[in-house]
Amino acid sequence: MKSARIHAFTQQPADIRVEDVPVPEPGRGQVRVRMSLSPVNPSDLNFVRGTYHQALERLIWNQGRPAGESRVFFDPGRSNPCPVPPYALGGEGVGSVEASGGGFLANRLRGKRVAVVTGPPHGTWQEYTVVDAKRAVTLPDSIPDEQAAMFFVNPITAFAMVRDVLRVPRDGWLLVTAAGSALGKSVVRLGKRDGYRTICVVRSNANTAELRSLGADAVIETDRQDLVGEVARVTGGRGVGHALDCVGGPVAGDVVRCLGFGGRLVVYGTLADSPLEIPSRDLMMPSAGISGFLLPNWIAQQSPLGLLGMLRDVKRLMAEGIFHADVSETYPLDKVADAVAAAIGPGRTGKVMLRLRADSPR
Repeated sequence: MKSARIHAFTQQPADIRVEDVPVPEPGRGQVRVRMSLSPVNPSDLNFVRGTYHQALERLIWNQGRPAGESRVFFDPGRSNPCPVPPYALGGEGVGSVEASGGGFLANRLRGKRVAVVTGPPHGTWQEYTVVDAKRAVTLPDSIPDEQAAMFFVNPITAFAMVRDVLRVPRDGWLLVTAAGSALGKSVVRLGKRDGYRTICVVRSNANTAELRSLGADAVIETDRQDLVGEVARVTGGRGVGHALDCVGGPVAGDVVRCLGFGGRLVVYGTLADSPLEIPSRDLMMPSAGISGFLLPNWIAQQSPLGLLGMLRDVKRLMAEGIFHADVSETYPLDKVADAVAAAIGPGRTGKVMLRLRADSPR
């Protein structure tokens, strides 16, 4: 089968190669999925560049590793290692279950169309992948393949941060940076449904009209407007109670200044690729707080019943169009390097998708 792989961390999309590898066999509790479509997400690029591995090396539980232990782990219990190349790329997608390795849940999925979430070493940017059955979710026919391929990363991240981590109340203010992204637009739609108010922070006017049409209460264009001054004006000087930032750098520092008394900022991305710039007293004086969010770690902390309930809610919201994401370009698997280059290029407003088999929707 064809598989998009890297053999070492790299900054160059051209280093991603499509290779012929054996079709994988599922173990017990696993299924083999014939993949149809998979998006190119920012998290996928972290597995290309080695960003996750480098960040994990800094964490306290990865210090003082035993002699000869080169692995780093996502968790203090050292049960979830960060993979290193060579491996197949891709974190989520949609396909059909063609084989089961046995077990009640895996056997029930045979022949079903499923959205899957996985990641290296058994990624989704290949014709077949193997996943644990609990990481494959059947979806109704009303959700087309393009949207089903993006079921996990953005929708569940948005849902978890807004409803579980921040618990944004009705009539509360939520500020979101890089609001022209698929996740940012989902947060705005969810706000209209749940009754909270949104302030969308963007660099330019490229997405302003669409964000307003989706129901954003305010859009601030930082290339021509002062973020802090505009938030003060919009909120009557009270600031926002909640904020989401995926940029970092000086933008995050400005977002902290926009927090009202007891406000809370959740950081979930690093688009600026620079450290947060936050004077200590900008947190101290308003008794504000900052926390980080990484979807796999959040999922690992949830109970099985809690996850089932969350998946039901996200399915329903996706069917309603709350988590719809536009697809700007679709590439065949053998053009994966071009797809990644397009995904990181400037000015893109929709998702880049990989078509993993010839009969996938175009």
